[in-house]
Amino acid sequence: MNFKSLLRNQKLLTILHNTLVNNITKNKVSNVSIGGESYAYNQYSLLIVMDLVIKYQIIINDGTYHPYFLKRLEEITSSYKDHQDLVIKGNNLLIDTVASKLNMTVITTREDKQKLLSYIYDKYIVNGYCFHSFPSVFKKNVEEIGLTGEIDYKELSDLKRINYIFANHNYKDIISRDLTIRNKPIYITDSPAMAYYYAFRSPEYLAELTSLSKYYKNIQYYDKNAFYEKNYHACKSNLVSLCTHVNMTVKEENTVLKSFDKRWHSLNMSNSTPCIAFIKRSDLAKDSLPNIDDILANVDKIDLLYLVSKITDSKYPIIRRYSDINSLYLSVITMPSYTEIKNNRFMTLEKSKTKVTTNLKTKKTYQNNNQEEIKPSIKLSYNYGNANIVALLGLLLISLGLTLSIILKVIGG
Repeated sequence: MNFKSLLRNQKLLTILHNTLVNNITKNKVSNVSIGGESYAYNQYSLLIVMDLVIKYQIIINDGTYHPYFLKRLEEITSSYKDHQDLVIKGNNLLIDTVASKLNMTVITTREDKQKLLSYIYDKYIVNGYCFHSFPSVFKKNVEEIGLTGEIDYKELSDLKRINYIFANHNYKDIISRDLTIRNKPIYITDSPAMAYYYAFRSPEYLAELTSLSKYYKNIQYYDKNAFYEKNYHACKSNLVSLCTHVNMTVKEENTVLKSFDKRWHSLNMSNSTPCIAFIKRSDLAKDSLPNIDDILANVDKIDLLYLVSKITDSKYPIIRRYSDINSLYLSVITMPSYTEIKNNRFMTLEKSKTKVTTNLKTKKTYQNNNQEEIKPSIKLSYNYGNANIVALLGLLLISLGLTLSIILKVIGG
């Protein structure tokens, strides 16, 4: 895989940027709600596009973009009517690119269709990947050691403390985890869209605590994108507003904010970029489809677009792995971050500075030195993008049957 250089492609970044800030679609309303929060139309479009890009890179795997792939992708993302249209056009682009890879000018015969489907099946399923998301602070450890399900008990203690304080004010399970668990699974998915979604909102508990919890719906003004953009001051301001809203005591609020600061700096969130571990399907026994013979046999009866989607749509949106995965069996890829996409500029690490934050409720001033380095534990369990099951199910429109359901509406069946 040459994903690293491909994903640092400025043209691709510009396409992703234009998808996210598209003025034509940004005010549209999406029916998608993930984990109870409102999800912007263009953010959802971004996931669809990245889903296509990752599938393209796995299937084509040329080490460079096809001459017309980015051009067509740019045309599609600047003119799509709605999410259904975006999915269909994206899948057609994938078919056209594979056909070009196989030197097919026109796909009409039964043999050509079967050859194309077999190629996609071999690349995407037999020799394809599943995914696990996590913050970049763990990249070196994952590359050297692999993925582990061990629990960092110091981190767990901080989460329990925050959860307990909010629960006392009837905001139960603000940290939506089983905090009594002794050994938890590593969550893996075969959906590129879901993997990318959790990559830029990982770790999930900090995302919920600072901007994405269902409890933020009770607050009139807050920065909804604070965690996506890894904006420390906006995240802390959101949390202060939430503490004020539930009428915490000064002591309780200080405890919550102190725990937040500890976790934020430990994870180096201000400089965090989304990472995805690509794990071979064969190492997870997910490298075959029981219905592949039926798919190939029906090329004369069923639209090719639908058959391709039956191969590439998610079959395993949630995989729980209870044993470690050695680093030899995975590849770690740094993905374009939300901030990079929004600003259309790849990140360059800046020197940390001392910042001053004021608690608007207590008027107490906090000084935070971002140069403080707290080495993260290699017990990574709670720091990974472990999936909230409710939120995962909310994303199944993309990860499980999105393409199928859309194409069925178009071609019938």
